[in-house]
Amino acid sequence: MRNKPKWIILNKQNKILWILIIVVFALFALELQKGIFYYANTIGNAVRINIFDIKNYITKTIDKYTNQANEISRLKEIEKEKEKNDILISNLKYELDKIKTLLDINQKPNISNIFLVEAYSYMNMGKYSQVWLKNNSFEDKSQDMIFGLIKNGFTAGIALFKGDYLIGILNGDPKASYGVYIGENKSIGILKTDISGDIVVEYINAWNEIKEGDEIYTNGLDGIFFEGIPVGKVKKVRQEYGYIVVDVELYNKNNNVGYFWLVDTNINKPKM
Repeated sequence: MRNKPKWIILNKQNKILWILIIVVFALFALELQKGIFYYANTIGNAVRINIFDIKNYITKTIDKYTNQANEISRLKEIEKEKEKNDILISNLKYELDKIKTLLDINQKPNISNIFLVEAYSYMNMGKYSQVWLKNNSFEDKSQDMIFGLIKNGFTAGIALFKGDYLIGILNGDPKASYGVYIGENKSIGILKTDISGDIVVEYINAWNEIKEGDEIYTNGLDGIFFEGIPVGKVKKVRQEYGYIVVDVELYNKNNNVGYFWLVDTNINKPKM
């Protein structure tokens, strides 16, 4: 039997080798594709999970701040409502205080020539010692008259007309000044406000005996008040320029204005 040529055998071997190489490469490519798909799928899942987590975080953060903003807005509305209610309550309290003043007849001084007047506004904002007063029954509009103001049985200041309008000048204002007696000896002086804003009685004769705690009351000599209306008491006694000066602790602090009793000493005075 004749042997086949070597080149034929080599060709067959080469074909088998190439087939094996192709098969190996095909298997390798298939595995590589599987690996790439696996890793791509794993990375994709990780990315999707992270994106989902980020989306949830952003959503929760937005919801959190939205809820906080809504809560802040709600609290602001509650604060506004509270402020409004506080104003209404304050106004009701003020109205009740005014009614109490009207009903509390025990606070009315035992003087016939007096009128109830109401302070309805400050003359200037920031200056609380001057107020506009009104009373429809008070008709004495003498421009040169000064009237006394009483509150809770104590002096509160003076009143006068400015044109057709009645104004109140309360204790503590530089223009609020009137005559007083001090102590049982009735030492005469003038109550006023000094340049430092303190309430004092000045121009007291140096030989008068005055001590701390002495009562101060109106003397009525200036026609503003009647005699004997309580003012306050002596807090301190000192000497200045040959006169005695006393610091005064007022009974009426004028913390709440509202209504006053106006004293008109001009009524029933004999005409000269």
